[in-house]
Amino acid sequence: MEILKLFVPYGPAWLGGVLLALIAFYFGKQFLEEYKLQNERKSALDIKREERKQDEVKERAQRDRERSEMEGRIAAQMERSNSLMEAMKTLMESVVASNDVLHSDLVHSKARSQGMAQKVDHICDRVDLLYDRESTR
Repeated sequence: MEILKLFVPYGPAWLGGVLLALIAFYFGKQFLEEYKLQNERKSALDIKREERKQDEVKERAQRDRERSEMEGRIAAQMERSNSLMEAMKTLMESVVASNDVLHSDLVHSKARSQGMAQKVDHICDRVDLLYDRESTR
């Protein structure tokens, strides 16, 4: 009641204005608190969204590194395979050349063997002839 006595000299309109100001201040304060809360929530969501984006960037970078490493390993393996294939090709060419030489030696040896067989047959014929002559005597 003592507060009301303070406002009596100014009239009821002034009291209504003060009450209206107090009500506006009260609701304004609640509005500002709610506004702050909403801003904090929005800020927290923005931070989480940014963290997710950073995580996605990190995961993408990790996948790119792993893919690069795998491609490097594949390239190295292909290089080794190509080297092995080249070595096998060289080896096969060497084997073919060696077989050609052996075949040539075999043909030459066969011809020499046939010539030697003819000579041995001729010698046997001569020895038989000489033996026959000696035994008939």
